[in-house]
Amino acid sequence: MDIETILNRHKALKAVKTGYWSELWRDVRKYVYPNYDFDRSEGGQRGTDIYDTTAEQARQRLASGIYQWMAPPDKRWFELTADDDELAKKESVRTYFSAVTAKIMQGLANSNWSANLIMVLNELACGLDGIIYTEDGGAEAPFNFRCFPIEQVCYAENSKGTIDTVFREYEETARNLVNEFGEENVGEEVRAKANDPKQMDTKFTVVHAVFPREERDPKKQDKPNKAYADYYILSKPKIVMREGGYDEFPFAICRFEKCVNESYGRGPGVNMLPDIKMLNRERQAYKLILEHMADPGWLIPDGSVVDTKKFDKSPGKLHIYRAGARGEKPEPVMLRNDIGHLREDIEAERKSIQEGFFWDIFDPLGELRNMTATEAEIREGGKLVPFAPIAGNLHSELFSRVIQRCYAILSRRMELPEMPMDLTENPNFKTVFVSKIALAIRKIEVLGWLQTEQSLTGLAAVKPDLFDNFNIDEIARDIAESNGAPPKWFKSKNEVDQARAARAEAQQQQQAQQMLMEGGKNLPAFGKAPESGSPLALMMKGQGV
Repeated sequence: MDIETILNRHKALKAVKTGYWSELWRDVRKYVYPNYDFDRSEGGQRGTDIYDTTAEQARQRLASGIYQWMAPPDKRWFELTADDDELAKKESVRTYFSAVTAKIMQGLANSNWSANLIMVLNELACGLDGIIYTEDGGAEAPFNFRCFPIEQVCYAENSKGTIDTVFREYEETARNLVNEFGEENVGEEVRAKANDPKQMDTKFTVVHAVFPREERDPKKQDKPNKAYADYYILSKPKIVMREGGYDEFPFAICRFEKCVNESYGRGPGVNMLPDIKMLNRERQAYKLILEHMADPGWLIPDGSVVDTKKFDKSPGKLHIYRAGARGEKPEPVMLRNDIGHLREDIEAERKSIQEGFFWDIFDPLGELRNMTATEAEIREGGKLVPFAPIAGNLHSELFSRVIQRCYAILSRRMELPEMPMDLTENPNFKTVFVSKIALAIRKIEVLGWLQTEQSLTGLAAVKPDLFDNFNIDEIARDIAESNGAPPKWFKSKNEVDQARAARAEAQQQQQAQQMLMEGGKNLPAFGKAPESGSPLALMMKGQGV
């Protein structure tokens, strides 16, 4: 693609972002994430005009809660399985995907995944989009991850609403550009500055563009024919420093929640911004009132004998005045000290902000004391209902995309176990999430079944076949999975059918033997052999009697 076309598209997308979103993001960072200032990358005191840190605490709690409850580094939080349900039940397929899952989790644990994930989650908790880039880690580790701020990135969706185009604009020193792209690819100006010790740290603007390649030959495996184009362009002068490609989209861009007519997402920090600003203003007023109460102004009558220049307001200080027409005493200016209503308003705003950041979801013991286990599960399930769509976005736009990218990288590195023959024709897989949040959301369905079963038990006494309306086997599997049982524990449908058939045959034989024994006890009473062709005669014949 022509370099001008690429840069013009980036310019158009950047204009939309700058015109509609940049000011909002600046406000969000100021009140919710003051330590991160995109305009100042290093040092400086920040958050000096913040009077209440409720939003900061809520953001940290939400990010940490998602980290620990959805993708904990020390626990199994996902399983890969075949996309076809029947294939997923085969022993060889289950063994393969269990080994692949362990391989990916090991790769994540040995990379910089955890450090980048918590940064992404803090961005999402702010209400900004979380952006993470996954690449081959080379000799040091199978994966390498990088997190980028939304201010650095603009993107576009395809017709299905999936992000497939990313432009990232950033600054890099001349020295680093030469090291990364080579002297022959960076142009004369960059090369000259890189070789000058006084100018090697001069920064240049780079545009990294990744988008679907419309014209390519899928049969060729070289980079110019891969599914996604990859360009590194020096803005001034306009030079393509590198052209490459990807087999799959390398970015995972997650929106906490998204409006229909918008490409960028919104989240708690954005949604609660009016309340956050109001709380900050109320806390400022509250502190001003306290300061005035502790150190009030003073009224000194005009013509008083008190020397205003030497007037000392220190505690315990004695002030002498003359009573009389011109000896009025100084008096402090006292404001209304009933600030109880303001304190109540502050607490109400705090609670509202905490609820907006899903504060109570990650406090399982907060309101669940003195309850039965069932009551606690119902209450916790109710809390998770508003968070369930958010978890769905995190699963689909962040975690699934990273896992799929990691699978592809390991496959190209030839570090995956050998694929069984059962998967050669249909190697597609899906990710099943088994984290605390994922299982808790699935338990909502289980609670629905338990309540249904309890409600129908009385009717089943009158109509025993009532439960024939339900697939009990599927319900049992879903309940086990919602409680965290791994897929490898389940028997295949054929194994279950064989076990049931063997059990039924054994029961029939036992019943036949019991009937034979009962018949044998009654033979002396009859005094004669059973009639030919009778059931008893047939059973006796079958048993060799």
